[in-house]
Amino acid sequence: MAADEVSVNLGDATPRRLLVDWANGQDAWVRQLTAETILSRQAPSDALLDAAYATFLAEKGLGDGDAPDIPKLELSAADAAEEDTLELVSLANIEGVNALAADQELGFDSELTVLFGQNGSGKTGYARILKRISAVRTAEDILPNAHAVHLDTPPSPAADITYRLSGAESSVRWSDEAGLAPFTRISVFDASAVSLHVDSDLGYVYTPAELALFAHVATGMQGVQQRIAAEVSALAPGSNPLLARFTRGTKVYPVIETLGATTDLAELDALATLPEGAETDRERLEGEVAALRSNSIDAILSSSQDTERQLTRLRSILTSAQNFDAAAYETARSKLDQAEQRRAEAREQLFSQDELPGPADEAWQEFVVAGDSYRQHLGREHYPTNGDSCLYCMQELSPTALNLLTRYRTFLDETLIRQVTDAKAGLASAKFSMNEAELARAIEFASEQQDRESPPAWASQACDVLATTRVIAQDTADGKPAAQNTLREDARAVASAVSVELESVSAAVRQMADDKANAATALAEKQKAVSELVARIELNRNLAAAREYVRRARRAQQLEKLSRVISNGASKQLTVQSKLASEDLVNKNFETLFAEECARLRAPQVALRFQGRSGQAQRKKAVASYKPSAVLSEGEQKVLALADFLAESRMRGTKAPLIFDDPVTSLDYRRLDEVAARIQNLAETHQVVVLTHNIMFASALIATRQNKKLRTRIYEVRDGGETKGILAPDVEPRLDTPADLAKRINAKLQEMPGAEPVVQDALIKETYDLIRAWCEAFVEQELLQNVTQRYRKNIMMTRLSKIDSSRLDDAIAVIEPLFDRACERMTGHSHAAEYMSTKPTVGDVQEDWEKAKAARAAYIAA
Repeated sequence: MAADEVSVNLGDATPRRLLVDWANGQDAWVRQLTAETILSRQAPSDALLDAAYATFLAEKGLGDGDAPDIPKLELSAADAAEEDTLELVSLANIEGVNALAADQELGFDSELTVLFGQNGSGKTGYARILKRISAVRTAEDILPNAHAVHLDTPPSPAADITYRLSGAESSVRWSDEAGLAPFTRISVFDASAVSLHVDSDLGYVYTPAELALFAHVATGMQGVQQRIAAEVSALAPGSNPLLARFTRGTKVYPVIETLGATTDLAELDALATLPEGAETDRERLEGEVAALRSNSIDAILSSSQDTERQLTRLRSILTSAQNFDAAAYETARSKLDQAEQRRAEAREQLFSQDELPGPADEAWQEFVVAGDSYRQHLGREHYPTNGDSCLYCMQELSPTALNLLTRYRTFLDETLIRQVTDAKAGLASAKFSMNEAELARAIEFASEQQDRESPPAWASQACDVLATTRVIAQDTADGKPAAQNTLREDARAVASAVSVELESVSAAVRQMADDKANAATALAEKQKAVSELVARIELNRNLAAAREYVRRARRAQQLEKLSRVISNGASKQLTVQSKLASEDLVNKNFETLFAEECARLRAPQVALRFQGRSGQAQRKKAVASYKPSAVLSEGEQKVLALADFLAESRMRGTKAPLIFDDPVTSLDYRRLDEVAARIQNLAETHQVVVLTHNIMFASALIATRQNKKLRTRIYEVRDGGETKGILAPDVEPRLDTPADLAKRINAKLQEMPGAEPVVQDALIKETYDLIRAWCEAFVEQELLQNVTQRYRKNIMMTRLSKIDSSRLDDAIAVIEPLFDRACERMTGHSHAAEYMSTKPTVGDVQEDWEKAKAARAAYIAA
């Protein structure tokens, strides 16, 4: 239906009235969405969401054309559609589910199906399939058989499921889907569901169609918001594509940099408006900038600055040369020679040649100094004296050695040493020291000046002075005599000329620097003018794109604001209306059903609290301010969870099956009977499937059904070794009646006469199996009138008076030996050797059976 052709005729119901009243107070697009949702009773389609979004844009002035006229919604009587009834028929051809055998077929009774068996027999595999297809809250992943896990490609879980939907039978192949329609209507209760139904904040698995409308409309509003978000995302270009076209520092740049929803379009237009002749002005300014950039002042200034540095270095070296005092240098050399001569004379006077192992050269002198250093190290200030030993060989010093060592100390007198040391220091300070690298650069510069076409007057003399300077510097460094020269006078004369040249060059450098600064200012002004004009010209060219960028940003901003308005306005109001509807239609209904189930199961009293969010009804339970699990026993939690589960399930009506997986774990036997009675009651209006390993619970279920003359489909689930889940159908746990067993015995007796000998022997054994079971059932149910029964926890004392004690002896006289013969001849017992060759005949078994019937008839007739 087109957006401008909406026509509504809605049913009258309290939740719908709340929804319609809310919608009539909203925008047209919300009314359109609500009207179509109520009519279809489904979540909005993409086509409806697109139409509602178009109405939304038009209504907000953001779309093309005028907004459609969406009338106010009206109510009229209408009946809610009924949901189809679902019934499971069979589960077969199972593959890849734990270790379940593939050849088993599980048929379901239309009322009650019971699967019982020991732990590990395979019940859980069947339960997991049912939970998986129904997508219940506690569904588990299904794993293949342990042997198949090691295969490269283990088989995927699968099964054939036959079902009836409103009487029409269909089949489907399940392939491990979690939630397979229409089985999502099935309700499942298991041990894992207990904590959920006791402590958790739960939404309703089944939401009535009337209340579901709120969730559908909420989904539709979210769909419109998603379309808003998608358009906003499409409108957002990411980084500004225009920014790269403009130069930072212009007036246009910050406007483009901050381009967006808040941009002043008038300012943008003003900047893009160009003066007359803008292109001509741009060419003129660019020419002036080029001319200013081509000025040679930079190169000249750089050359002059280099000359200034070279002259400064040359003058520094010449200054050092004119400060060299050759006479002082020679005096220092003479003082050193004299000091060394005095020390040599002292050595010659103190020692004769035959007293020393070798010449008294520098090596000998170093040896003597080293020995005296060791003496000082030992602190022997007065060494040597009479009686001392040699510090080297530790032999006692002879008078000759003592005299020699004493003369060593005299030779090392500090006055002689200090005189030599001072003389050397004086010579070092008098030397002409020069940095060779600096001198080489100065020589190179002087040579370049000398080689010029018009060399300066000082260049040639500077080269000579520098050459002499290098020679003298080298001689004095080696301690040689300084050659006779006029270095000081020559250096002074050249330095004077170089200083005049340096002052002239420095003045020129300062002037050129000033000229350059003025030129730079002019160039900067011209460049700025060019940049501003170019930016405005570029903006003028891209004005349409800039305005479109602003339009998209403003539209995105408007859409985001409108989306927030939806969230904070219409959505919140819908939640309020949904909460009112859920309290009226769901929560009150649930509260009534929950109270009924708690009373039936004697569940502990808890407080129910209801809340609603985004069109969803939720409930939670509490004991005072505590979670129920913190206060209640395990058994109390189980029946409380059952009450919650059953109340929720009853809200569906009689539409889908109920599955109970071991529902009585942790319950005492009184509660066990109450749960069995409640499940039997449910089986009269629902299809119920029970899986249990508790034989007492299974027996209680079956007995409750038998008391009402109702039959139950029963399977014993058995462990087949490598495979599990072997189904033994119609095996009731020791609850067969004498009448039922009699029919089966008579059927066996009719087959015997015409059977082959081998088959006949087998039939005889099987018949004695049944006769033995018949004896047990007759004694339990008729002879003793069910006073006590197997798998029942109590003795029914009220039936004790029904036992006819006067006929017990006659019946016992027949039944006891018959039971013994049946035990000897049944297939379930091994036999003694003497019985192996004595086989009962058809006549024997017929005779025994006639005695049994006669004994029963005689007892009952009384």
